[in-house]
Amino acid sequence: MGSILLESGEDGKRAYKSLVVDPNKIGVLSSPLAVRMVQELTRQPGCALDIARSMQEDEQKVYYYLKKLEKAGIVRLSKTERRHGMTAKIYDAIAPVISVKLHEDGHEIPDEKITHDPAMLKFLSPFIRDGKLNAVIVIGDPYSHGRFDKASHEGPYAFDFGIFLGKIIKNVDFPHYKLDTEVSEEDLKNNLILIGNIKSNVVIDKMNHALPVYFDSEDDFKVVSKHTGKSYKDPRTGVILKFDNPFGKGKKVLIIGGIGSRGSRSSVIALTQRFKDLADGNDDGEMFRVFRGCDRSGNRVIDDVDIME
Repeated sequence: MGSILLESGEDGKRAYKSLVVDPNKIGVLSSPLAVRMVQELTRQPGCALDIARSMQEDEQKVYYYLKKLEKAGIVRLSKTERRHGMTAKIYDAIAPVISVKLHEDGHEIPDEKITHDPAMLKFLSPFIRDGKLNAVIVIGDPYSHGRFDKASHEGPYAFDFGIFLGKIIKNVDFPHYKLDTEVSEEDLKNNLILIGNIKSNVVIDKMNHALPVYFDSEDDFKVVSKHTGKSYKDPRTGVILKFDNPFGKGKKVLIIGGIGSRGSRSSVIALTQRFKDLADGNDDGEMFRVFRGCDRSGNRVIDDVDIME
């Protein structure tokens, strides 16, 4: 049985993969030679002959303890190799720490992956349900495509968003995304998470008319808010939109994007680092936010956002 051992020290905590062993089988470690063998296999897998030569011990003794360690579940046969016309059995250690559970006196620890801000979990519903992804994630094809014949450059920011989701999702079924050029009419009826804009993602282009904040293809692809009538042309402008799916009854769409790739970077930063500010004043079922990316550190890289509306 596997577990994690947390060791506290002056320099903080260190985690180790630990192997829980049957107390009736732990006796093999009373031999200093067996302990040294496990330490050797932790550093480098090998067969009985390899271990004997490395430790300068008798091969028969090594073989004897190797079988006892394997029976106890402390080491395992990892592979076989052909050597000089014979088969060599290669062993390795399963874990650097071995422990024995003497009785049941533990307590349940909440899964850190899903102990997040309730507002965040509400916002991500129904895209995440019971710790599983409940949506189709759509990113733009990196090759030129769509009615504007543009390639998507949002891949790196979609990757950052994926890492963010990975902290929340408990169970992941692969593959977990589709290119916009692969999306079917049936896919459109699901909950959707869309990355990009109308140039880079044809699915966003298909529903642009229904967006509470849309992209104006007639005027340099600026972002226009239907709620305030304001428009934004700065290429660092990003949007986060959550609204009813116009193609699927009872389904939702989440758009994370912007005027260009810098706008999409801004939107990912806003979602992952400024969520509390974004959530204020928005309806539980919908969200529309517009913001502009900023370079606070002065290194020509967007690292923060100003919320516009």
